[in-house]
Amino acid sequence: MITNICLLLEALSIVFCLHNLYGDKVNLDIETVSYLSIHMIIMASINYYDLPQVYTLITYPFIIVYGGIRFGFKIKPLIINNILNIAITSSIQFIVLFSYCLIFRVQVLDSINALVVSGFAFLIVLFVIPKCRLDRFSSFLQDKDRIYIIALWISVIVAGYCLAKYKKLDSVGLFQNAILFVSLIFICVLVFQLGKSKVKAKEVETELKLQKLYADSFQNMIDNIRMRQHEFNNHISTMKGFCYLYNTYEELVHAQEDYYETIKGENHFNKLLKSGNPVIIGFLYGKFTEIEKHGIDLSFKIGIREFNISVPVHKIVEMLGTLIDNAVEALEKSNGEKKLFILMVEYEDGFVIEVRNTSRFFEPDELGLFFKKGYSQKGENRGLGLYNLKNICEEYGIYAACMCEQINSQNWITFRIFNNMDIATRRVVESEL
Repeated sequence: MITNICLLLEALSIVFCLHNLYGDKVNLDIETVSYLSIHMIIMASINYYDLPQVYTLITYPFIIVYGGIRFGFKIKPLIINNILNIAITSSIQFIVLFSYCLIFRVQVLDSINALVVSGFAFLIVLFVIPKCRLDRFSSFLQDKDRIYIIALWISVIVAGYCLAKYKKLDSVGLFQNAILFVSLIFICVLVFQLGKSKVKAKEVETELKLQKLYADSFQNMIDNIRMRQHEFNNHISTMKGFCYLYNTYEELVHAQEDYYETIKGENHFNKLLKSGNPVIIGFLYGKFTEIEKHGIDLSFKIGIREFNISVPVHKIVEMLGTLIDNAVEALEKSNGEKKLFILMVEYEDGFVIEVRNTSRFFEPDELGLFFKKGYSQKGENRGLGLYNLKNICEEYGIYAACMCEQINSQNWITFRIFNNMDIATRRVVESEL
C-alpha cells in the first residue's frame, strides 16, 4: 500500500511539473487520470515481478504522449519540456533523498522513509516549482541557437565521459562505444548547424543595416520629388510665357521642347518610386545620382515589387554594385560614347537583372575569363568582384551570363543575372533603351 502511494506521488510530481513547464494548471480529467493509471500499472508491475530498473523507461513514451495530447504535438516544446520534466523531478527526488539520509542518518530506505521522501518531493513540486516560472525557462531554451549549444555541451560531456572510460579497459563495452560514436556524430552535426545559424544571423544583421542605410536615400528621393512638385506651377507659368517671347511658331516649339527636356532630366529618377523594395530603390537612387556626375548617359528600366526571391536583398545589392561599378569604370576609360543601361524586372516566374554599357567587342574566349578569380583589365590585385558574383549565383542556384550585343549599330557588353532560362531569352526581346 505504501509503495503504491509512493508511486502515485511520483506520477503526480511528473504531471504537475509538466504542467508548470507549459504554464498550465492541473485538471484531473480523463487524460490525466488515464496517464496516472498507466504509470501506476507499469511501475507496480515492475515492483511486483522484481524486474530490472531499466524497464522504468517504458513510462517515458507515455509521458510524451500525455504531453502531446494535453498541449499539442509541437516537436520542439514537446521534447524540451519532457527532458526538463524528467531532469527536474529526478533532481528533486535525489536532493530530497540525499538530504533526508544525511540529516537523519538513514542507511537503509524502508517503506516509511520512502513515503516521507516522496511526500517531500511532491510538496516541493506542488508549492515551490510554480514560483520558479518554468514556462519562461522553457521558452528561453526553445531558441534554436540555445538548443544547439546545450545539446553540444551535453554531447561533449558524454563523449568526455566515454573517453575517460577507455582508461579502464575492463569497463569498456559495446554500450560505451555506441554512446561515444553517437556523441561524436552529434558534436559534428551540432557544430555544423551552429555555423549555419551564425551565418544566417549575420545575413539578417546585414539586411537590417542595409534597410537603415538606404532608407535615408529613399527618403531623400521622396523629399526631392515633393520639392519639385511645388515648382510645377512655376514651370507651367514659364512655358505659358514663352508665347510672348518668341516671334515664330518654330522658335516657340523649339524653346518648349528644350525646356521640357530639361525638366524631364531633372525628374528622371521619379520613375523609381513606381517600384517596391525601398532598400533596392534607395541603393539605385544613390548609384544613379553618382553616375550622373560622371557625365554618363544613363537609361534604366526598373519593374520590381517586393522582390521576395531566394537571394537575400544584401546579396542582390552586392551584385548590382559590382556590375554598376565595373561599367562606370569601363566607361570612364572609354573614348567613345558613354552609355549605360540598367534593367531590373520581376516576373511571376522569376527575375532578371541586367547591366549593359557601350564597349569594344570582346571575343567569346575573353568573355569567359571575366568570372575567373584574379582576372582583370584594371591591373594587379583586382578581378575579385565578378568572381564573388559568380560564387553568390552558385550558392543560391541562379545564373550569371556575359555577352557582347549589337544594338542600334553599337557594340554593348551585357552582364545578366537571372533564375530562369526562359526569362533570360524573353528579356532580349523586351529590353528598352
